[in-house]
Parts: sequence; structure tokens; C-alpha cells
Amino acid sequence: MTDPWAFGWTQIFTLIGFAITLFIAVSGFRTFERWKREKIEEKRIDTAIDALALVYESKFIFDRIRGAMSYSYEWDKMPEFPGDNAQRRQQRGPFYATMKRVEAHKDFFDRAWKLQVRCAALFGPELEQTFLLLQKARRDIEVSAQMLYENPFPQNDDADNRSIWAEWRATVWGHGSKKEGGDDTGKMLGQFRSEIEAACRPVVDREFARPKTLLPWVKRNTRSGAA
Repeated sequence: MTDPWAFGWTQIFTLIGFAITLFIAVSGFRTFERWKREKIEEKRIDTAIDALALVYESKFIFDRIRGAMSYSYEWDKMPEFPGDNAQRRQQRGPFYATMKRVEAHKDFFDRAWKLQVRCAALFGPELEQTFLLLQKARRDIEVSAQMLYENPFPQNDDADNRSIWAEWRATVWGHGSKKEGGDDTGKMLGQFRSEIEAACRPVVDREFARPKTLLPWVKRNTRSGAA
């Protein structure tokens, strides 16, 4: 009669099978975890690059929006107000142009809203507040331009009203502010750029390390320029 407790080849093969199955399961789990980390890191890198590109793009866009120079073609379709004349339209036109510039960059601000959600998910919710600086700057410019478009100059010409109108102009154009510290809108945009740089630049630089030495042609041009 066979002893049921006898340890034979069947049991050995069974244990080997369990060991192999366990090894495959553990290896597969580790592989999946590594793959998941890699995918998340890829998304972080892609999002960081997109955020930095948007930061640099914002500089050109706001320089355009806040440009003090405007041209008559920018307000040739401006609605007429009751009692309008050529001089009044000339006074209102630059602020209408500012509003149209903001509107022309709607795609940029929409992309910023979408990127804000991605950055908050991948880099932390505090970046949501950073992106709101960009949108607040846009909104402040829009509101100030709207007020000046409707009334380029205060009807009651006293010191308080002159100060308010001056601040609206400073918000639109970025100069002429009488407040201590100067251009608040420009400061918000500067804070937006510096905070995005601080959060995203290390991610990009860590993945794509900058060369520590100059490329050969740069060295040659540098030496020839020094000579």
C-alpha cells in the first residue's frame, strides 16, 4: 500500500510549478509597476514641456495685447455710440483694439485652462493658483479696457476719478501706474512665469540634461570672435 505522506516526484513538480507561478506573478507585478511609473513620468515630462512653452508664448501674447500702439484698422468695425464723432472714436478705438486682441487669442487662453488641470494633477494643486494668475491678468485687462472703451475720460474730473482712470490705463498698457510698486498686472504675469519655471524646468532638465561643454562649432566661433 502506498504511503499517502510519502514525498515523491509529484509533490516536487507541484512545488516547482507553484514557485514558477509565484515568480511570474511577482515579476509581472514589478514590470507593471515600472511601466506605470514610466508612463506617469512621460506624462510629467510632456506636460512640463507644454507648460514651459505656454510660459514663453504668454510673453509674446501679452506684449501684443498690452501694446500701446494701435491702428485705425483695429477698430474700423467698432460699434458707434450715440453722439459719436471722429475724435470720440479715436479716443475709444485703442481700448476696443485691446479687447479684440484678447479675443483673437482665445485659443491660447483655452489651452491654458486645459493645461491648468493637467499640471494640477501631475505637479500638485498649488499650480492651479499659479495658472489663475494668468487668467486674472487677462480678465483685469479686459475689464479695464471695457471701462475705458465706454468712457475714455471721467465725466466728473476730480482727483479720485483721474486716479481710477490712470490705473485702468496702467492695467491695459503696463505703464503710468501711480500705485506703489507699479504694474500689478505685469507682476502677476511675472509671478506666473517664475512659478511655472520653478515647477517644470527641473523635470525637463533632469530628463534632457543640458550639455556641460560647448559644441565644437560654438567653441570655434567663440575663439574667432575673441581674436
